[in-house]
Amino acid sequence: MKKINILAGALLILFGALAVTSMWNDNANYDERIHLPAGYSYVTQQDMRLNPEHPPLVKDLSGLPLLFMKINFPYQSWGWDTALTTDSARTPVWQTDVGFGNDLLYYSGNDAQNMMRYGRIPIILIGILLGFYVFKFAREQWGDLTSIIALVLYSFSPTFLAHTRLVTTDVAAAAAFFISFYYLYKWLKTPTQRNILIFGIVLGISFLTKFSTFLLIPIFGFIILIWVLLNGQWKKYIGGFILILIIALLVIGAVYAYHIWNYPLEKQATDTAFILSTFGFKPLADLSVWISSQPILRAWGEYFLGFLMVLQRSGGGNTTYYLGNVSADGSRSYFLVMYLLKEPLAYILLTFFALFLALKKIVSKKISVEFFKDNFTEFGMLLVIVVYWLFSVTSNLNIGVRHILPTIPFIYILTAGQISNWIKDSIKKSILVLILLVWASVSVISVWPSFLAYYNEIAGGADGGYRFAVDSNLDWGQDILRLSQFIEKNNIKEIKLDYFSGAPAEYYIKTAEIISFNREISQKGWLAVSASVLQGACKGDKVPCSYNERSYTWLDQYKPVTKIGYSIFVYKID
Repeated sequence: MKKINILAGALLILFGALAVTSMWNDNANYDERIHLPAGYSYVTQQDMRLNPEHPPLVKDLSGLPLLFMKINFPYQSWGWDTALTTDSARTPVWQTDVGFGNDLLYYSGNDAQNMMRYGRIPIILIGILLGFYVFKFAREQWGDLTSIIALVLYSFSPTFLAHTRLVTTDVAAAAAFFISFYYLYKWLKTPTQRNILIFGIVLGISFLTKFSTFLLIPIFGFIILIWVLLNGQWKKYIGGFILILIIALLVIGAVYAYHIWNYPLEKQATDTAFILSTFGFKPLADLSVWISSQPILRAWGEYFLGFLMVLQRSGGGNTTYYLGNVSADGSRSYFLVMYLLKEPLAYILLTFFALFLALKKIVSKKISVEFFKDNFTEFGMLLVIVVYWLFSVTSNLNIGVRHILPTIPFIYILTAGQISNWIKDSIKKSILVLILLVWASVSVISVWPSFLAYYNEIAGGADGGYRFAVDSNLDWGQDILRLSQFIEKNNIKEIKLDYFSGAPAEYYIKTAEIISFNREISQKGWLAVSASVLQGACKGDKVPCSYNERSYTWLDQYKPVTKIGYSIFVYKID
């Protein structure tokens, strides 16, 4: 037992070390320049006027380390003191978020890079916490071998390594799904008042990570329904779940009350009305505006506003490149294809083999009440995976495999459970699985520090992934600092730059002149183009467009001198 704990601790330490060292020279990506400044404004101003589209918890945690730095707060920032509605124009919400974020990080005399480094540490700790619970739950349910295999899969997961080092909500949402499932199971097995309280608090915290965690209510409700059908005690469990939801609601209200403490009531109601003025279902928008205008209810009104914003954005989609086309329309194949390309090939092989073993077991067994009781944990995990995937597949928001991250720990544990049973007492089988795990870990570590750009061998590795999809799968604007280092090392005096914006280029590039240009006309000299722009910029910005209608068709004949972090293509054209 002691050796297993030491091995698990070593894996989690390695996971954390890979995350810290790989993020050190990542500048703020597209979303981080919004999330971290918003979080700092929350913990210092108790005012949630910025970025209501995401719950505050992750941003709060990232903002806390910044309290130990000397930071100038840009109170006069256009993004902070500009109303969302004016007589002359309608200011898009995201523009105020970006405006304030840029002002705080880059234009107020602050150290943006160290702010990002410190702000990412809490997210890395969340990733380590999730890994601990993966190990803990697997060990409690299926023993040491399953827990170690599951933790190895998690610790070398390129997607978790990529996103646990960023100030975004994806890893926290994955932790929320998995850890709340753990406490759901503990409560079902032992329905004490203590477990009700713990589960209610954990569920409330889960709702504060990302609005997709709202899916936990119907998923958990169905799991509880099946449980009572199998075990009885309807009143105890149905009543208990209602009490748990009330506790979770109180947690949400308490946290949001802090965040609106200095947010003027009138401004909150006005902002809510403006943001939801284009919402498709007016009665829900009107309800949100009314709740936001009530002093006692306004904390929940701010939460409800964010939830409706996410519903609206999910339906509207986001323009991006995928398999040769640029469009805002979602593809039903997107998440399956991205999962098959972004997970290590060895993981894919192990998962499909585990699925085969599970189906074989089901066919050989008589389906009965006892069968469901014996495999209830597996059933609950499968339900989480299926429901979340259905929700994701039907969404038009196709901008990254990160959006199915909450299902991956469940996939790893279910895979580990089947594989551990298969290799038990067989040295040859154990060696085969060990070879696959070593292959996967080597393929992931080989792309350090660019875990975000990881693609498996089917896609041609990280070097070929841009042909399939970009955005947060590969290029999120994270490599401007590394580009500046390349420019300085090669004594480049001027460079044409077209990149997917994270940090303002001029903040980092000090030794070369940055030249603007027409992307549809052939250029000479040094040229740097982000993968997201290279693949996704349409001629005349007419969206949608096919691959041959891109702005950079003329650049396809040239090979880049180098790729910075696999995300910025650098050319020297004579």
